[in-house]
Amino acid sequence: MAKQPKRILVLNVDIDDDVYEKTKVKGPVIGRKQNIEVASKLAVADPEDTDSNAIFEAVKTYDQLSKDYDVEVATLTGDKNLGFKANQKILNQLEAVQKSFHPEACVYVSDGESDERILPLLKTRIDIIDVKTVIVKQSKELEKTYFTIIDKLKDPHFARIIFGIPGFILLVYALAEVIALRILLGLFGLYLIIKAFGVEEKLFSGFSEFKFSLNKVSLIFYFVSFPLIIISLWLGVSAISVQSFSNIATEIAVFVKNFLLLFPIAILFIIAGKVFDLIQDKKHYLLPEYLTLTSAILLFWLLFNYAADWVIGTIAFADFLIASLLITTVMLLIMFLSRDFKTSIIGRMPLDGKSVYTEFGAEIGKIVGVNKKKQLIIIQNSSGVKFDVSINRISSISDKVTLN
Repeated sequence: MAKQPKRILVLNVDIDDDVYEKTKVKGPVIGRKQNIEVASKLAVADPEDTDSNAIFEAVKTYDQLSKDYDVEVATLTGDKNLGFKANQKILNQLEAVQKSFHPEACVYVSDGESDERILPLLKTRIDIIDVKTVIVKQSKELEKTYFTIIDKLKDPHFARIIFGIPGFILLVYALAEVIALRILLGLFGLYLIIKAFGVEEKLFSGFSEFKFSLNKVSLIFYFVSFPLIIISLWLGVSAISVQSFSNIATEIAVFVKNFLLLFPIAILFIIAGKVFDLIQDKKHYLLPEYLTLTSAILLFWLLFNYAADWVIGTIAFADFLIASLLITTVMLLIMFLSRDFKTSIIGRMPLDGKSVYTEFGAEIGKIVGVNKKKQLIIIQNSSGVKFDVSINRISSISDKVTLN
């Protein structure tokens, strides 16, 4: 039976630091009296701000719990620019509150979606036993929608799609002739298919990690791959320049078929260079990801060739459909086996005692165990709270472990 907590912290978070911006009071705000004063100042400064409601609700919760428990109430403040800086300030203030009060559990009071986004990070530092959301006279769903849109626009994954692709299309349209625009549309279709199979992120993350160094064997592979990419484009354009086509679909299919004669080989050279770097840097636990990427390149090469042949008319649609189903099945099987392979490699590594950080640099805790059967690592934070995290979330291992 779990031990009943006796010391409870009632916690409110103002992630965008409206408290300081509107009242000039710096966080953390600790104590019933201090929180009431800050909430009153905030309500006078901006009656429409929901943060004051959340602070008053935190005080009310404090009063209710103080009858049976040893309770403290605190308001943590982030930063007006949000992001990493806000998260780091909140974690530092939470650590200060924990040192002064030593809570065994926490009741989290939120005014909605904006402050609830910090909840997963707080759970790594303190045991949260209850979450109370203050709903004022506003559309909660509208607020959630607003913050969802803002978050997605800040995410590089969505920014590439929402801003990058239309911008690239407009640029090429302004500079190129109609035939180049057709080629671009074909490549855009190729991108959508890659995205549909979930390979896009691995490609972008893989390319973003490339580092050119004279001390790396991979430099030779990179130099070989770049001319192959240029030649691939030239082969595709040349194939459609010397003949006329009855429709754009056939034209794109001919371009794709000729473009893919050398392009996959160029990509495989780049992957091979990266694999040599991983072996040289002793990052063997990342090899399964590149095994998946290599398999994806070869399978998509087959898929696009079958698709081009069907559009051109050299094979029947039934043949293309069967090939697509087989390729999809093989890709899913490879992804499953690759994940197990990565888990097996990481499970044999000495992880106990290593500090764990988020990709933003915030320390989560230390690894105290590995559950190989369930593919989990067990982390204990500074408050002694233990929680499980999937091994697949590990993005790098050195003297510390980083999670994505």
